[in-house]
Amino acid sequence: MNERRIQRTLRRMAIQVWERMGDKGAGNNLVLIGLNERGYTTAQKIAEYLQEIAGLQVEPYQYQVQGKAANRNLPDCNDKFVLLVDDVIFSGKTMFSALSSICSIYEPEIIEIAALIDRGHRKYPLGTDLTGIKVPTKLGEHIEVMLNEGVLDQAILFKNQ
Repeated sequence: MNERRIQRTLRRMAIQVWERMGDKGAGNNLVLIGLNERGYTTAQKIAEYLQEIAGLQVEPYQYQVQGKAANRNLPDCNDKFVLLVDDVIFSGKTMFSALSSICSIYEPEIIEIAALIDRGHRKYPLGTDLTGIKVPTKLGEHIEVMLNEGVLDQAILFKNQ
């Protein structure tokens, strides 16, 4: 995926978020959480498109899944529409860790999962509610979304030799 296709895909995903919110359309009901650096960058772009498309002001939060500070940077998710965002979902381990942390502290009204790229091959019982593109990879293949000065620049498929 090149930058143009990534942006087009994220715009479509933002429209889908707005549609899924339905009558919960008030911005204070949506909590947008990006996982780690690239998930956060993805969430920022979705938030930007939500502002452009629907006039919805949402400040995305960055959640670092690993480390001792993991639970300290979660926003209030009680009775909210929570959208967990990552750039690529593969085994589901990162997403499962974030879901577990949120649910151990808060009681959201709804939690949905969004990923720019879904590689398949889940080890954890998770699916994505919003997916930019599905790319079933083989063993030994890896997809990485590249950042260029804080912008999602391209997604590349690597094959291990």
